[in-house]
Amino acid sequence: MFEQYKKAYLQLGITLVFWVLLCWQGIISAAEIWWTNDIFNHGFLIIPASLYLIFLNRDRLLDVEKKHALLPLILIVPSCLLYVVGVAGDIQLFMHTAAFVMLPSLIWLNLGHKAAKIIAFPLLFMLFSIPIGEQLIPYLQEIAADGSVALLRFTGVPLYRNGLYLDIPQGRFLVAEACSGVSFFIASIVIGFLYTYLNLRSLKKQLFFVLLSFIFPVAANIVRIYGIILIAYHTDMEHAAGADHLIYGWFFFAFVIVCLIAIGEFIRDKVEQKSEQNEETILAGTWITSSKIVSLVAVALLSSVAWTYSIIQVRTSQSIAVASSSVIDQSMHCAGNPIVLGSSFREPDEVFDNALQVEGECKANVTEAWFNGYTNELVTDLNRAYDQHRWTLLSYKNVSLQVGDDLLTVRVDTLTSPRGQQVMLVKWYNLGGHVFTDRVHAKLFGTLQVLRGNSPEGKLVIFSMNIDSDTDEVRFFRGSRRLAFERCRPCSERG
Repeated sequence: MFEQYKKAYLQLGITLVFWVLLCWQGIISAAEIWWTNDIFNHGFLIIPASLYLIFLNRDRLLDVEKKHALLPLILIVPSCLLYVVGVAGDIQLFMHTAAFVMLPSLIWLNLGHKAAKIIAFPLLFMLFSIPIGEQLIPYLQEIAADGSVALLRFTGVPLYRNGLYLDIPQGRFLVAEACSGVSFFIASIVIGFLYTYLNLRSLKKQLFFVLLSFIFPVAANIVRIYGIILIAYHTDMEHAAGADHLIYGWFFFAFVIVCLIAIGEFIRDKVEQKSEQNEETILAGTWITSSKIVSLVAVALLSSVAWTYSIIQVRTSQSIAVASSSVIDQSMHCAGNPIVLGSSFREPDEVFDNALQVEGECKANVTEAWFNGYTNELVTDLNRAYDQHRWTLLSYKNVSLQVGDDLLTVRVDTLTSPRGQQVMLVKWYNLGGHVFTDRVHAKLFGTLQVLRGNSPEGKLVIFSMNIDSDTDEVRFFRGSRRLAFERCRPCSERG
């Protein structure tokens, strides 16, 4: 069999080698996330599971005609460009998406439409390798808090809600990131899709079970949080108030997965036993190769490899200048430390934290975090404006600020502490002489700077102020507008 398809196997192997050469950086960073982040530990199993599912269909694959296809180039070429952009801007989401869209597309290109149709699910299942979903955490926290509060009030438990803090007479609970159930949510979806493919044949049942795998973990997490607080309420915080509630979570997660599979078993289709077919009677389908298509793919991949390595070379050879001082107007500084946000940044070059006076009162704070953009990253979820163990988001709103000739739309967060202290916070990015209030626009502009050969250096500015009255809120917006005038100047202009 190998001799018959020797050329086709060789071409498939070459394209996969090119894929590794191009995407090694994205593959390694994805593997690091799978290893270090509990939410994505399942990522190590996705590719092996997909290959095993393909192996299960080997008889059908051998029996069908295989022919190189041009259509997958519609996915492959944009994926190559997306990967290059991801490397230039150090955008891991772009690199991971491009890498794990490109892999099944290359297999599709080599096997052709008929064979790809047989293994469509295993190829699509590879997309679960992309470590994405952490962005859902704030929304899942809110849903969990809303649902558990509704159940507690329905059952007569007295409580007071302050953002994500839930106070009962016996103590206080925080619906933290670990309580969002995001890992539970993603794992349930992966299991739901896999179970649907293996056991359900009816389209209605497939849609029902997939939808159930989305809804069931969210509802179950609400019940879990409700149960933890209810136990603490009736036991005077003796149980479910410490580390033991995490143990309850693990057992509850296992129980819910068992329930999900049990529901699937209840509605699963009865699979008729297929008569075993002797391997010798299988008709080996032809495998028609096309040197032109392989050449096109090789050119696209090699060009992307060369471009990627040139960008990496530029990033590693740049000299890095570091900010020597804050560029905020010194007349605004004041003595004291009115706000402790607990901001955290990943490997910044410099961080300047100063108390500010706004209209004569020293009750504000500004933090400037400088990033060169080569050895660190300006726009990333790892740069956090406040410590989520000290503060919780009470509300937010979008506000327009007139800054010179520009009208900036900024997101203003209102935070609250366990003691009831309220702080208003706004942040923006200074990059290439421009002010960006939207992190996506800032990230794309920084990527464009690298592609143009310019420096991607910039700073993150976080302005916060204690709010005790409506007058303070007006002062906050005036202070924000004044600070936004401070544009990011090139390193050569800084002393």
